[in-house]
Amino acid sequence: MIKNALTIILSLLLLQSVNAAKTVSGSITKSTSWTSADNPITITGNVDIPDSIVLKIEPGTVIRFDGYFRLLVRGSLEANGEAGKEIEFTSNKETPAVGDWEGIIFYGEKSGGFLKNCKIKHAFKNFIWKSAPFIQSCQFAMNNYALYCSYSKASKIIDNKITKNNFGIYCDYSSPLIQRNSITDNSYGIYCVLSSAPIVGDNNIAANSEKDIYMDDSLGKNEAENVNNHVWDLMKGLF
Repeated sequence: MIKNALTIILSLLLLQSVNAAKTVSGSITKSTSWTSADNPITITGNVDIPDSIVLKIEPGTVIRFDGYFRLLVRGSLEANGEAGKEIEFTSNKETPAVGDWEGIIFYGEKSGGFLKNCKIKHAFKNFIWKSAPFIQSCQFAMNNYALYCSYSKASKIIDNKITKNNFGIYCDYSSPLIQRNSITDNSYGIYCVLSSAPIVGDNNIAANSEKDIYMDDSLGKNEAENVNNHVWDLMKGLF
């Protein structure tokens, strides 16, 4: 009987450890990695990556935001998914909706890194401010702003699928490289204000309900020459 009881207790403890969810909030104090072994990782408060700290996220990791929280990158975020083993950032609600969590924020000239083969859903605004992360082969869906670039001069947004957002790529005072993306079925595909000059080429930008590419000149002239891929035709050999 004692042996059987110990077996049952050990089994329950093992099951509990397997099912225990990892929760994260607050400032990350040292460079670290998140892996799929911790799935799902539940964000229960704002998470900050300070200057000089690196957060690496491995393929297949699922990150769920349990409220209107952000992932603020002042250091470096390296989210390196793989085809078929994408990294997922999403809401923790049973019935998720646009704006359930705040978003991924690359903040400041010292912040950087990349998002590759990621799925980002149900955020309010994924924000790039005075930073130049590399965004490649990701899927953005059901966000308010899939990507919002502000004072971002050198971001590269390449080979992504951006669909069913209110704004696909929003730019103010920004000139990101926007190449080989599928930007469809949003309210606005690319929306530019405040003297923005994105380099746009080789994209599929179609079926956006309000406007595929919108240049709002009311607060400052935007450079529209690249809408016809002229700049891209001249520069594509460099990328």
